[in-house]
Amino acid sequence: MVDDLSLALVCQGCWEQVRPFSGEICVRCGYGFPSPSLQLSKPLCGACRRDYFQFDFARSFSDFEGPLKDIIRQFKYHSHPSLSGPLARLLEAVYNAGREEFTPDLVIPVPLHRARERERGYNQACLLAQRFCKLARLQLGHKVLIRQRATQVQAGLSRRARRLNMAGAFKLTQQWSAAGKAVLLIDDVFTTGATLNECAKLLKANGARRVTVLTLARVIQR
Repeated sequence: MVDDLSLALVCQGCWEQVRPFSGEICVRCGYGFPSPSLQLSKPLCGACRRDYFQFDFARSFSDFEGPLKDIIRQFKYHSHPSLSGPLARLLEAVYNAGREEFTPDLVIPVPLHRARERERGYNQACLLAQRFCKLARLQLGHKVLIRQRATQVQAGLSRRARRLNMAGAFKLTQQWSAAGKAVLLIDDVFTTGATLNECAKLLKANGARRVTVLTLARVIQR
């Protein structure tokens, strides 16, 4: 359900065009194959076949195209935090569809560096996580994961450059332990996965037993 304020920012027709990805996906990371993958019973993308990702499971609502792409950009770059409500309901739909795979003890939003958050006025991942946790009745881990280094903007960087850019960018607060916990990471867009991978790597290195990922959209190479 879209509220009146969100309708003032995005028309009902655009919201109606926001639909979940309906094609074949990687069973582990949720990558949407642009074409059928030889009709394998449990298809894996190239990254998952190489065990590239540190997280255990990931899903996105849809590919990063069309009206959803425009809505996310409005939310993220044009000071429209009210869009976090209807967007969080998209996350809830994906979570409910894969609830048995997620089963988190704690939900953690991917953090922004404090300078970037000051400039933008909010962390879009944090707003999404707050709204989502209320809907799904899950515990939010606010400020337990911190971006300690201001990184270069990822847009336009190659996969390797993104990975190097994010290396060592995050830390955990000293008073919090990931030991034995199942953590769900929340972000707006899954591009190459470099940012989410670095977060998962840190959590696993500090004892997290399982790390899953939930995003609104996934960039698909066509």
